[in-house]
Amino acid sequence: MLFLSRFKSKIRFLYLNSRRKNSFLDKRQRFVIKTLFLTAGLLITQLIWQDVRFAMVVILSLFSYILTAWSLTEGVKGIEWYMLFILPVFFTLSVSLFYFLLPARWFIRIIILTIFSVGTYASLLVENIYNVAVDRSIQLLRAAHSIGLFITLIVIFLSANIVFSLRLPFYDNFFLVSIFVFILSLQSLWSVNLDQTISRKILLYSLTVGLAVGEVALVLSFWPIENATYSLLITCVYYVLIGILQLNLQEKLFFQSLKEYIRVFIIIILLSILVTRWGGR
Repeated sequence: MLFLSRFKSKIRFLYLNSRRKNSFLDKRQRFVIKTLFLTAGLLITQLIWQDVRFAMVVILSLFSYILTAWSLTEGVKGIEWYMLFILPVFFTLSVSLFYFLLPARWFIRIIILTIFSVGTYASLLVENIYNVAVDRSIQLLRAAHSIGLFITLIVIFLSANIVFSLRLPFYDNFFLVSIFVFILSLQSLWSVNLDQTISRKILLYSLTVGLAVGEVALVLSFWPIENATYSLLITCVYYVLIGILQLNLQEKLFFQSLKEYIRVFIIIILLSILVTRWGGR
């Protein structure tokens, strides 16, 4: 907690010190600068020595937080110092680590760099809308929720793929998946009402989603499936649970909506069973 307090104080100092320097740059220009900087950093992680690549990913994720703070600048306060930065940082971290699992070909690199740059810029737009919507209602909030959920699903898919690729014991799969799903759930559920505090209900909902998806990861550890199928199932379970809980927080959860989410889940389960190689991994 002391480390987090000092880190937050340092970020605030940089934030206050940069406000005058940012006066000649609007937010869109800062978003572009951050996107270009992180995209270049992601490319460097594939070109430098293998021994320092993981350290480079950590540094890149840290810069993602700092540059997001610099990009948003105005109006960030209270709980926003945590909630607004979860998605950009996790997106940077998940794409950077997933990058290591891909073939070292320039065609693949260009595709991933393009996806990363678009996703980074989009996540900044989403967090900026959340930042503004904390103080007043805006029409773009619904679109921000949709885009934010889509980026979160990408992060879940990539993160699950990374965890499954490590071939860890089932209890490690449960622990890792539960942790990152819990953190992402906090951001997704907080964004519904954008309060200045995290309510007990949101905390409980996030913990429930984290444990539920973690238990699915535990079960799938014994299931002879491929990485993509494993990641798809994890992502689907998260989508169904978080979608239902978001509607519940909005007081818009009706039987028809619940039935649609359950139907999606059943279809994905059936498809996963059909593509499973039951003879072993």
